[in-house]
Amino acid sequence: MRSIKNIFAATFLLLAAISISAQKVTTQAIDKPQEGKSLVYILRTGAGPLLNFRIYDKDKFLGALSGFKYMVYECEPGNHVFWAASENRDFVEANLEPNAVYVINAEGQMGAFIAQVGLNPLNPNEFRDKRTFYQVVKNAKKQIYTPNAEDKAESIKSGLERYETLKSKNSKSIKVLTPDMKFENADKPEKNK
Repeated sequence: MRSIKNIFAATFLLLAAISISAQKVTTQAIDKPQEGKSLVYILRTGAGPLLNFRIYDKDKFLGALSGFKYMVYECEPGNHVFWAASENRDFVEANLEPNAVYVINAEGQMGAFIAQVGLNPLNPNEFRDKRTFYQVVKNAKKQIYTPNAEDKAESIKSGLERYETLKSKNSKSIKVLTPDMKFENADKPEKNK
C-alpha cells in the first residue's frame, strides 16, 4: 500500500515538473541600466553564425560577437556611433537617454567571401523587432561588456575614416537610433498590440 502511494506521489511530481517545463516563456525581464546611464543590447542574428562580428562604440572596441550570443553594454547617455566590422563596416548613430534600454541587431548577411554585417536599430513598436529581441534573449547567451586591452587602433582608425567619408556624403547607409526607441522588456509580442 505504501509503495503504491510512493509511486502515485512520484508520478504526480514528474507530471507536474513536465507541465511546468513545457510552458512557454512569454515574459522576460531585461537588464536595466544604473541610475543616469543607458543600456544597449547588441544582438547577433542572421547568416554566418560562427563568424564573429567586431563591435565598437566610436573609438572603443566592445568585443567580438558570435551568432549564439548577445552583448549588454552600459554607457553614458548622449550621442554615440556604434559600428560593426566584418567583410564590411556598418554604422548606427544613436542618441541615448539616461535610464533607458535600446537594442541594435548585428545581422549577418551573405558576403563575397565571408558574412557581411548589417547593423540595425530595433524599434519597440514593430512586431518583427520585438519578436527578434524576444527570441534572442530567450535562446542566446548573454555577454556583458568588459573593457578590453586588445589593440584595435588600426581597425578603429580605418573604421572611423569610413564613417567620416559616408557622413560627408550624407549617406543614407548610416542608420539612426532615436531616443524614443526604448525597450521596456523582452516579452513575447502579440500581433495587433
